[in-house]
Amino acid sequence: MDQIRPSRGKARGRPQVATNPPGVSGFPQVPTNQPGLSGLPQGIRGPRPIHATPSLQPPITGLRPTSSQPIHSTQPLPTPITGVAMQRPPRQMQPRAAGPPQQRAPRPLGPRPVVSSDQSTAPRQDPMAGVQQVTEGLKNLGAGDALVPLGRGAVRGRRQIDVEHFRTPRPESSLGNVGKKGTSGQPVKLLANYFPITSYTNWCLYQYRVDFNPEEDRISTKRGLLAQHRERLGGYLFDGTMLFSGSRFDPPNFELTSKRRSDDQIVIISVKFTNVIETGDYANIQVFNLLLRNCLRHLKLTLIGRNFYDPAAKIDMPQHKLQLWPGYETTIGRYEDDILLCAEISTKVMRQETVLDFLNQCAADRNRNKDWMINFKSGIVGTTVMTKYNNETYRIDDVDENSDPNSEFTKKDGSKMTYIQYYKEKWNLSIRGGKQPMLISKNKRSIRRFGEEDTLVYLVPELCIMTGITDAMRNNFTLMKDMATHTRVNPRERMERLTNFANRLLNTPDSVSELKRWNLTLSNRLVELTARTLPPEPIQSRTKGYNGGDEADWTKHLRALPMFTSAMVKNWVILTPRDNCREVEAFAQSLAKAAQGMTFLLPKPTIVSMADGRSNTFLTQLEHVINESNPALILCVIPSARGDIYSLIKRKLCIDRAVPSQVVLLKNVQKNNLSVCTKIAIQINCKLGGAPWLVTIPKKGMMIIGFDVCHDSQRKNISFGALVATMNDAHTSYYSCVEPHESGEELSVHFATGITKALVKYKTKNGALPSCIIVYRDGVGEGQISHVHKTEVRLLQTACEQVYGPGSVPFAFVIVTKRISARFFAPGHKGPENPRPGTIIDTVVTDPTKYDFFLVSQHVRQGTVTPTHYQVIEDTLRLPPDIMQRLTFKLTHMYYNWSGTVRVPAPCQLAHKLAFLTGQTLRRAPHTGLDELLYFL
Repeated sequence: MDQIRPSRGKARGRPQVATNPPGVSGFPQVPTNQPGLSGLPQGIRGPRPIHATPSLQPPITGLRPTSSQPIHSTQPLPTPITGVAMQRPPRQMQPRAAGPPQQRAPRPLGPRPVVSSDQSTAPRQDPMAGVQQVTEGLKNLGAGDALVPLGRGAVRGRRQIDVEHFRTPRPESSLGNVGKKGTSGQPVKLLANYFPITSYTNWCLYQYRVDFNPEEDRISTKRGLLAQHRERLGGYLFDGTMLFSGSRFDPPNFELTSKRRSDDQIVIISVKFTNVIETGDYANIQVFNLLLRNCLRHLKLTLIGRNFYDPAAKIDMPQHKLQLWPGYETTIGRYEDDILLCAEISTKVMRQETVLDFLNQCAADRNRNKDWMINFKSGIVGTTVMTKYNNETYRIDDVDENSDPNSEFTKKDGSKMTYIQYYKEKWNLSIRGGKQPMLISKNKRSIRRFGEEDTLVYLVPELCIMTGITDAMRNNFTLMKDMATHTRVNPRERMERLTNFANRLLNTPDSVSELKRWNLTLSNRLVELTARTLPPEPIQSRTKGYNGGDEADWTKHLRALPMFTSAMVKNWVILTPRDNCREVEAFAQSLAKAAQGMTFLLPKPTIVSMADGRSNTFLTQLEHVINESNPALILCVIPSARGDIYSLIKRKLCIDRAVPSQVVLLKNVQKNNLSVCTKIAIQINCKLGGAPWLVTIPKKGMMIIGFDVCHDSQRKNISFGALVATMNDAHTSYYSCVEPHESGEELSVHFATGITKALVKYKTKNGALPSCIIVYRDGVGEGQISHVHKTEVRLLQTACEQVYGPGSVPFAFVIVTKRISARFFAPGHKGPENPRPGTIIDTVVTDPTKYDFFLVSQHVRQGTVTPTHYQVIEDTLRLPPDIMQRLTFKLTHMYYNWSGTVRVPAPCQLAHKLAFLTGQTLRRAPHTGLDELLYFL
């Protein structure tokens, strides 16, 4: 049951579920300034409470608050022209100096969590002297004015953020003669999924704010209203709020009058000059991306969330009630030498069922299951749906049982209408599903527009198609195998699809004319670059050295040679249901035989038979066994992969009693496969302090730290930050700790506390503090890098100063990013293939403002390998870039759960495993008695 193998670097062509902020397309909405939505089960996230009586239903889209709220949008709003009849009070704005347009940080995916009194975790007494004092000091520092991230790439505070400020200073260690380029390895020619932009005009663009009165929320309608004045405006780009033109309008502020075709309503369009965008401004890149999206619209692609998909090329999977829509992720950016278009294929999973279908499935079980509505809410809250009529995606934040399509809401003019009438008049749709609870989604666009005022979008389940795949689907081997045949794309096919996309962009007449209008030329040839492939790393067993070869896989060597170090096991216990005792005895013999082949001596275990395999029986027997014999390890054989039994065993042995444990499924015991026994023997050795192999890292006195975060599976407002640090020069001994924290609480304080604990433990074990530190920080989105640099790095420095004194200690802080769009292809004899493990890319497609590089560390047999992006944001250690790259590759060899390289450095992967175990299973910080063992493998 304990995971033996991590994912083997599966192709990134797998289905991706878009969870982007929803658009606003004519939906009834309500500001959440009303009290009291009751009936929500504990643990289900929802928006701030609202009163859900039908008579107080939401007004039509776009109602503006009358109070003077701070305005938050992608651009500051110009002062309205005086003397114009307005239906709303004038908006106030702060004066702003000229410069590039500000960018709003991505919003958190979910609503603000509500903390209940029974969800707090009792603080654990810290046994290490001195750590508490340092922690208190860190808490007093605070983060100043830095924004506090909540999720991946999310920022709390809703303040405008200038993207330029996200550019952290490039460390001086990457500014020498060689810059950030390494030197080791064999040069290799690669192709990347980037297309060069071969020519473009050195624009001086003029930026204008566009407002509509009465307001209009659908961007398509706004575009149509503005297009009625194309002759006067000339060539322009419009994103729904801002208009960019190569010409300066005279006068700079003016009004236009248009007629809305749907109802002949006269609409006043106010155009106001806001800014000049000079050549070289960051906003130039934004305009490039805006132009690109305009071109994509001409390809008859459908915008779903943030990306474009091709419904004409959809793949039907009727046996699973799914559709796969192929699409593209595209972005234009400024790279080392040129402006490049990065294009990656994407797949949107569309389920052929509506939310109403799912509701009916849950309701069909209402006689046997009284909690069927709770099951429905659990299954729908937090997911993303797509509305049938306009292909907009919405994240569901709550369910309102007290309203249905027959409920009324108040329109702007004070009149009332039902949802059924609204959808019939607005979209010509008839709702036939009868009484169905309304879905609630927080309207992200209105949050941006109205400031602190949240607005809710009410959705009808019958009109919402479910997207993405559930955990049950992921566990369906047949479904995932069938899906992989379409989504796991090899390098040759991926290159063909990307080239076809570029040709389609360059051969569609409307797209061509759009590019010509702005004098933009795009190449249809993938960019070429020179990378380097590092040689295979030497790996050491107790008696002999070897390497993993071109595929970075040393399984055959591992089975035949002694492990580097083996733990001493005096006594251990196997718990099993009585009916399976004979099979367990045979399994124990195979386990001892496999261990002996690697010179790991496992004595004969004590087999404890139980009456049955129920959870209560396990708990009783575990307590009895620990009190009787105090075993070094307990192996539990469970009848099926039931999460509740696994969780109970792990919580008992990781929180209450601090005993290393191994959980094995009965079916694996019955198979009695020597290969499986070998992997379990390796895991047992690691959990007791042994090390299967060694990769030599020459520098002495270095502590390498991995850090990752995972959310609590039941309490969405609680997260666990896991820190794993090496404790010896061989980097085979580890210390780990987990710090729980509430969402919105500064993670950096807990992170620095963990660092302090690791330093104290290192000094206890080695008699001296480490001479240098390298931190690999996972789980950071692009929007969080500024926060990490301003707060976590600074508090890390402060924590080290309090331990070391004023001289502190040199360290490097590296951001590890796995979710990237970059792909690389190596020309081979049989066509394009994946680059070999150890391939480093540090030119052409890297960022000139960053100390960054890409590393392909894995070999994959199916699909296209996904590289990992590393960004060094702080470096007082001043290791040469070549050493930093080679060290990172070495560390991908040292994850003991897999006899091959993994995608990220081993301390990062271990931190992920620990955070995941804590967040999904333990839901409390583990016992400190286990903090020097890899019990979480």
